[in-house]
Amino acid sequence: PGPAFARQFPTIASACLRAGIDPARDLIPIRPAQHYHMGGVAVDRDGRSTVDGLWACGEVASTGLHGANRLASNSLTEAIVCARWVAESTAGSTIGPRTRSKAREIPAPDPFPLRPLLSHALGVKRDGETLRAAISTLLPLANCHDAASDPAAVGLMIAIAALLRQESRGAHYRRDFPDSAVVACRSRLTLNEALATARELECAPTLEEFEQ
Repeated sequence: PGPAFARQFPTIASACLRAGIDPARDLIPIRPAQHYHMGGVAVDRDGRSTVDGLWACGEVASTGLHGANRLASNSLTEAIVCARWVAESTAGSTIGPRTRSKAREIPAPDPFPLRPLLSHALGVKRDGETLRAAISTLLPLANCHDAASDPAAVGLMIAIAALLRQESRGAHYRRDFPDSAVVACRSRLTLNEALATARELECAPTLEEFEQ
């Protein structure tokens, strides 16, 4: 990259130096990365979600402005455009501040225990069998109301969406469905729908059971 790299990208240059790589002289190793969650929170033109008092814009939102793939440059552009719409909408809202319910204390979310599972099942390459196994593991975790439950619910929604999309498109690659569908179809999924689908899969017989 040359001597100017450290000035233009100081954070990356610092990480390289900690790994024993000098970007001024050395090549920087690269490897495939994983972009787990593509889509975002469904919102209207003003950035309102279906939850009263919740607006979203940028990378977290699904506006359709840049398609389904939530990449960094797309979300930055979208944040610049949509942030004003959200600001104007919230400024004109009559919804007041909400208080947090203290009926049940929930530990802070901890996604760390789920990372190996998600990396294996929802990484660069996916397949139906692995996704179903991950869903079977994630479903009880999503219902356990502890530090893993929220991350497990997010992982479950990703796994269900990946299982239902029986094609390969963009960064979503299915080994068992390597081709793209002729017509690109946008899909939406709620948590309740994901939980219901996961329960149905739990009750459905496997191929081996069906053959017996």
